[in-house]
This record gives sequence, C-alpha cells and structure tokens, in this order.
Amino acid sequence: MRTATYERWIRPIAQLEPCNDQPVDASIVAYRLGEIMLAQSASGMAHYLRDQHTIAHSHFNDCLFMRLLLQGRLRGRFGDEQVDIKRGDIYLTDMAQVSELWLAEDCRHISVMLPRSRVDDMAVHGKLLHGEWLPCRMLREHLIAFVEVLRDCSDDTVTEMIKATLELLRFCLRTGETSSDRQPAEDARERIVRYIDQHLADGNLGALRLQQVFGISRAQLYRQFAELGGVKHYILNKRLQAVLHDLCHEPHQNIVTIIGRYGFSSERQFQRAFRGRFGMTASQVRAGWQYKAEADDVDGGSEE
Repeated sequence: MRTATYERWIRPIAQLEPCNDQPVDASIVAYRLGEIMLAQSASGMAHYLRDQHTIAHSHFNDCLFMRLLLQGRLRGRFGDEQVDIKRGDIYLTDMAQVSELWLAEDCRHISVMLPRSRVDDMAVHGKLLHGEWLPCRMLREHLIAFVEVLRDCSDDTVTEMIKATLELLRFCLRTGETSSDRQPAEDARERIVRYIDQHLADGNLGALRLQQVFGISRAQLYRQFAELGGVKHYILNKRLQAVLHDLCHEPHQNIVTIIGRYGFSSERQFQRAFRGRFGMTASQVRAGWQYKAEADDVDGGSEE
C-alpha cells in the first residue's frame, strides 16, 4: 500500500522504473501548504524519467521542484547536462523541461513544489546547490526544521515558514557559487590531503586538528575519507610510507630519528603498525634494501 501510494503521487511528476525485477520500495508523506507542497519521501534504487509525454499530461508544468537529498547518492540529467548529487546537496528542476534521475542506492528527500514564478526569471533547471556551500547549509537546515515543527505549527507560523523558504531559495539563486565558495567533496579532500602531506611531522595531526583548520564537522571529515578507510587510517599509512622512503634513501640515519620525524611518539606503536603494513620490521626493510643496493653495485661493476 505504501509503494502504491507513492507511485500514484509520483505519476504526474515522473515515470518510475525499478532497477531490477522487484517493485520499488518507496514511501511519501506530503503536505499541501497554500501555494507550495512539502513532502518527505524515501525510495530504493530506481530510474525516474520526466519526458515530453509526462510533461504533456502533467499539471505541474508551471512549477519548480526543489529537493534536498538527506540520504544516498544519485545522478541526474537535466537537458544535456549530467550532474552527480550527494547527501546534503539541494537540486532544482523546472517541471516544464525534461529530466532524469538514477538512484544508485536507497535515498531520502525533503521536497518542495512551488510556483515557477516565485523565482522570477532565474535559470533553475538542473541547478545544484552544493552541501558544503554556506547558503545551501542555511536552506538545508531550514527545510529540516520546517518538517520537524510542521505538525505543531499554527497557520500564521506556516505562512512565515513558507515565506522564509522562498527568501532563502531566492538568496541562494541570487548569490550564486564562486569557485572559492563551491567546495565539492573531491576538491575539499584534495586540500585536506595536501595539508596532511605537509604536516606529517606534527604529532597533533589528526581528526580534531583537521576539523579546526578546515572548519568542518567530524561527520563531514569522515565522509571525505570513508572510501580511503577513514582519516586516521589514511594519516597512519602516509606516515608509514614516508618512514619507508627515508629508511631506504637515508641509510645512515638512525631509525628512531626517522620515526620521530613523522609524529610517532612510541617506537613500539610504530613497529607494530609498520609490521602490520609491510610484513616486516623497519630494520629488516633497511637490511634488505642495503643488500639489494650492494648487489646492484657489484653487478654494475662486473659489467664495466
């Protein structure tokens, strides 16, 4: 029943196609609030298509569809432009134009349907507001709060919340994102990685330091490095790689001096991590490298 209700609701908006032979597990709770409609929805993996046929039979063609992605990830096509949308992003669809969405995993949204005229003549189709951008964060927190307080709001409060929603949206569209404001996850991670590379010797380098330097939350930081095993794991591996390099290229340097250079406060802690990473001790690595270097010298001398 829940999925059937969702399919009836979505039919004037887009054609729904499951990504496998099973029905799409989906649900929606929608509120009609004067000139806007506010909805919370959840959907499993699926393909959504708003084509010319759907547009021709839809009564939403003079509307703008604004969606906040609370969970999951998806890919969208708006006209000829294709975008990747991640959790925390807000994206906009002009309902008079063709669009497609591919949900790669279970997703949750907060959606707002509003008259297209409320954003004047601004270009909005396929507009993506990145979750890291401050104005987007303001709009996102407002939408979440709107849903949370909706059931207990008076009519006057709902009217004010709608007004605030529209003002925040227009502010985002008027302000626009500059290259310095817009910080996609990949770019942000690259900046953090550069900082880590430059501060491996800092014994205080860790999640807390990175949060302070880059002004991001613990959750944001861990999302940036989730696919790399986590930020703590990444820093440890970078330090171990740096030690390995110096062991091989500075044969006369004391091992304790080298490991101290890269923020290891305990030799025992280092040896355990190093053996776990490379399968041998630092002394064994150095001895093997020196033996190889000497053998190469002998081979080179015999050739001469």
